[in-house]
Amino acid sequence: MSDETAKHELVGNRVMERLSGFIQGIGMTSQDARQIMNRVVAGDPWSPAYDIATKARLDAIALA
Repeated sequence: MSDETAKHELVGNRVMERLSGFIQGIGMTSQDARQIMNRVVAGDPWSPAYDIATKARLDAIALA
């Protein structure tokens, strides 16, 4: 696993932990949320975790 892939995984796991209540609250599956989060991280991998979480929330709301 490359350093970049490891960073994406770490950030993704942190964001998923932060968003768990939000995800449950809007009735989204964790698999769908993980796909959104992966897309957001891939789009801007060097963003801070709070930016990634915000973008993921907005994408989830748009899809809900």
